[in-house]
Amino acid sequence: MKHDYWATDMLGREADAQFLYNFLVGQLTKRRKAGGTASYVLNVDADWGGGKTYFLEGLARDIEERGHLVARINAWKDDHASDPYVAIMAAIEKQFAPFMETPGPVRKTWDTAKRSGGPIAVRIGGAILKGLAKKHVGVDFEDLTALVEFEGEFNDVAADAAKAASQELEKLFDASLNALIKGFNETDGAMGDFRAKLSAAIGAMSGQKKAPLFILIDELDRCRPTYAVALLERVKHLFDVDGIVFVFATNADQLQHSIAGAYGAQFDGFRYLKRFFDRAYVFQEPTIDQLVERLAADLPVSKLKAPAGALVETLIRGCKAFKFELRAIEHVMAMVDDVANAWPHELPAEITLLFSLCAHFYQTGKAEWPSDENKSLYDWTLVRTGHDQHGRRADRSYIVRNIYQHARSIFNSMEDMANDTRGSSDDPVARYVAEVFSPEWNGRHVDRKKPSIQTELLALVANAGRVTDRSVEIVQ
Repeated sequence: MKHDYWATDMLGREADAQFLYNFLVGQLTKRRKAGGTASYVLNVDADWGGGKTYFLEGLARDIEERGHLVARINAWKDDHASDPYVAIMAAIEKQFAPFMETPGPVRKTWDTAKRSGGPIAVRIGGAILKGLAKKHVGVDFEDLTALVEFEGEFNDVAADAAKAASQELEKLFDASLNALIKGFNETDGAMGDFRAKLSAAIGAMSGQKKAPLFILIDELDRCRPTYAVALLERVKHLFDVDGIVFVFATNADQLQHSIAGAYGAQFDGFRYLKRFFDRAYVFQEPTIDQLVERLAADLPVSKLKAPAGALVETLIRGCKAFKFELRAIEHVMAMVDDVANAWPHELPAEITLLFSLCAHFYQTGKAEWPSDENKSLYDWTLVRTGHDQHGRRADRSYIVRNIYQHARSIFNSMEDMANDTRGSSDDPVARYVAEVFSPEWNGRHVDRKKPSIQTELLALVANAGRVTDRSVEIVQ
């Protein structure tokens, strides 16, 4: 039975998934015919908030439905591990597990691959030197270096000691270089042996699952730079194996800057990443309508009131009226979501007041009611037509500037709201404003000097503004 995961797809990601599956399988076929290694590493590159995690899950389900094994890895959750090799092997083993319950070629070849890969430890040369220094001369490498570096500043006794240390250090370098060469050759051979055995384990699955094995890796751009580099290196050197496809989902710009930050300002993170990815796939940017519709789907709609009940349309029109680009929309919608979730009242918050506050905060950094003369409020309209009392066609549009101005003119006291008679007119704006405020006082015993609960939106927006950036980063 086909899964219905894509039923909530608002950005056309299902089409992306279908294309990439066919593309990846085609690339493997092409490489196999050319006599190369039938493996591939793809990076799906999108900004934070671009729906990468949502996409990967849908892609995984599509691939599984086609008869492949899919190993999922959340790199950010695993970056506490000392070596990402373990996380990758664990993800593969999880997929192999159902086929290893009884003795057979799958279990045998996989166990052999694990035994081969287990001893592999690619050590950094500096760490080896440091360990050898401690072993051979009984002092730390840094201590010897310090003696040599500051040799000229010591007295004769200290200078003699420094000279001896320098000679010992020279011997140490010679011994260490030989050890490094030997270790490299042994490790290189071990890695080749591991790749061959891993390939055999994947091949043993051919009678039960289709090749290739897909490994999907998410959240690499949020990992520690050292862990991200280590994971990429493991993929390149250990898992470049026939029948494996890696699909990463990253914000490549963020990842390359993170890696560059770890290695220094002059380090070219972009060229470094190109070593690991065969290709990058960039999502087509969503339209404003698509993005707002997707973000609005997560709002607590019962806590929000909109003109004509058209919440999504009101938000779309608002984003266009303020001429927000996609990144700005993510920020403002995150604020709206934060405030709506924090709204403490049974009666809903009014969306045009809330959105106006959030938009103004985004543009100015100030938690204050924007001016009634704000041009964006004039441009923000929900077009509606209807008929007047004589049956003639009439304009019934909601001009948000009029809603905003009317609401602010009365919402500072219950008395003003109760005495406002414009709600009985034929004006759709006045009737809507009455719908917003009348439940607060109509049929209730209230302090007539008390303001509307809608005035509390200002303080909530001020609070939400402090957490917006973090909220946007996790919308995936």
